Amino acid sequence: MKVDDCFYFGKVGKAKGFKGDVNLIIDKDAPFVPESLNEVFVLVGRKLVAYPLEKYQVSVKGNALGKFEGLESDNDVDRVKNMSLYLSKEMLPNLDEDEYYLHDIVDCILFDKTNGEIGKITEINTQTTQTLLFVDYDNDEITVPFVDDFIVEVNTADKRVVLDLPPGLIDLNE
Repeated sequence: MKVDDCFYFGKVGKAKGFKGDVNLIIDKDAPFVPESLNEVFVLVGRKLVAYPLEKYQVSVKGNALGKFEGLESDNDVDRVKNMSLYLSKEMLPNLDEDEYYLHDIVDCILFDKTNGEIGKITEINTQTTQTLLFVDYDNDEITVPFVDDFIVEVNTADKRVVLDLPPGLIDLNE
């Protein structure tokens, strides 16, 4: 499985108890949290490795308790602690035609309604108060807020995102 075929789900937390149970810290912006799960992909270096789950239970706090097959102690769990978890994009529910997942706009071309083409969206940061787009712009990287008030059009099929940016916003990145 390739990272491009998956979405970021969270990370492996601390061992829970002494029998290999582990806290799974689900990313607050994960596009989907399944009720049941038999397997996750753990990013080891640059490669995704399938880890079958014996147990998976979502908690009321939005995280999960899991048990990986073959990890029987807290020492075993420590080997994968803090590693990133991914799930296959195939698990994602189908969306309506006018809906999209944020990861689908990576590699889209960003346009401003007034100024035309800005550049290619390379990354999205949802860990801040507002979602930020990282865009390749004139051989440099700029950051653009991705807020509802700015969105004119998102067309993932055509790899096109159009925003109506306030005058001077792009210049703030210099």
